[in-house]
Amino acid sequence: MLAVAAAVVSAAPALAADRYAFQHDFVLGTSLDLEIVADSEQAASAAESLLLAEINRLAGIFSTYDANSELSRWQSAVGVPAAVSSELFEALAACERWHEVSRGAFNPAAASLTAIWQQAQREQRLPSADELARCVDAIERPQWTLDPATRTATRLTNGPLSLDAIAKGGIVDRAVAKALAAPGVRGIMACIGGDLRAAGDIEMVVNVADPHHDEVNAAPLCSIVLKDAGLATSGNYRRGFDIAGRHWSHILDPRTGQPANSTAGVTVIAESTETADALATMFSVLTPAEVADVAGTLSGVDYLLVTEQGRQIPSPGWTRRVQAAKAASLLAQAEAKPPAAKSELLELVVNFELNKPSEEQYRRPYVAVWMEDADGFPVRTAVLWMQTKQPGPRWHRDLLRWFKNDRVRKLADEKDLIGVISGATRGPGEYKAVFDGLDDAGKPLKPGKYTLYIEAAREHGTYQLIRHPLQLGAEPIPEAKLKSNVEIKSASVEYRKPQPARPDGSQPAS
Repeated sequence: MLAVAAAVVSAAPALAADRYAFQHDFVLGTSLDLEIVADSEQAASAAESLLLAEINRLAGIFSTYDANSELSRWQSAVGVPAAVSSELFEALAACERWHEVSRGAFNPAAASLTAIWQQAQREQRLPSADELARCVDAIERPQWTLDPATRTATRLTNGPLSLDAIAKGGIVDRAVAKALAAPGVRGIMACIGGDLRAAGDIEMVVNVADPHHDEVNAAPLCSIVLKDAGLATSGNYRRGFDIAGRHWSHILDPRTGQPANSTAGVTVIAESTETADALATMFSVLTPAEVADVAGTLSGVDYLLVTEQGRQIPSPGWTRRVQAAKAASLLAQAEAKPPAAKSELLELVVNFELNKPSEEQYRRPYVAVWMEDADGFPVRTAVLWMQTKQPGPRWHRDLLRWFKNDRVRKLADEKDLIGVISGATRGPGEYKAVFDGLDDAGKPLKPGKYTLYIEAAREHGTYQLIRHPLQLGAEPIPEAKLKSNVEIKSASVEYRKPQPARPDGSQPAS
């Protein structure tokens, strides 16, 4: 789901409490970023454990990848009324409501269409109009019935169902509520792959990423303030089907079987993350006019649509949120603006994937991705992830080379790079960063010799450092694979011309 980075920039906790940050990968197939306002580190850690345990419990209900999940077992028993958990029953009932509200644009049975497009991708052909029409006709029929009196659900067909467009948001809501009830906890923000919930005594500034520039360190489109609400994002570029040199969105219109390629990204704010999750998928399929009509019937809903051509279509309430964020003093340190300087260099794109250790409750390693010049001077840091503990950051000293050189750099420009970065939905442990030819002060870098570093240190784990020399100038350099290690499963670097917008809906299958 997409494109909107829920990059947590700041919070406003109660004076008597501290704010604690935790980062995890491989949670529901993506990443988890967690901020907890609590009276003590012990209270925050206990809330973290409660939240993770609740996520695991709910994944055992809703997973479509686990044959033993409640959803998978229920799907396999066609025509038999089955007592189901309250969580599954409520999710199925919510799907029925959204299917009606959207007039068919929201449909969990669209999983059958996904299977058709996946097969077409394997065969490198577009699905035929006939096979799509037959599938659309099949999924328009009722897929289940619900009996509230007995809390039973009866499966009516044997086609696949997926609740992914609503379940992740519901899991975020329930997990946050569970952790917020723990002793000594004042407020919680949890973001799982772009589905975000802020609850209690915490206020977040959330950066909205540009769908056409999905790097974790790219400048945002805008920023909004979020408090006691849910946020979800969806879009057409990170996941999808690559057929004959063209990328097709993984979001399919259940009414036609066609990919929703006209909208690049959608961000929705609602009273719950579950609602925002469902609307983000729905709004990716509907036209802007239809989106406005649906949103107008709902309370507490704001949205931003970004078309494939880059046009931004906000709701009136969204515009007010952006204005409020600009007026807030806590945004001063976070609002990113496109640099005015122009570099002679092209863009350097770094892709890397973190390994998954065997232990449970895996926390993301402390990672730094940066570039040094020929004199060993750190000119640009693209990514910096650390474990933080109030009253300030910690563990950055475990990033041995970055910390040593950053201390040298701060003697020159007195600019502190330490911060926490979080991103939107992507594969577990998969990240992309870009160097745009400017240094940390926004000044152009000159052609010449540089060294790229990827440094990782895991608490109770290992320390690893990748270094890759580069000669940067006017000519592109093809993608090069870097040597992997215990913490970095894979990494690559490519020096290329900046990628243009995609007005025709196509994009490189990278």
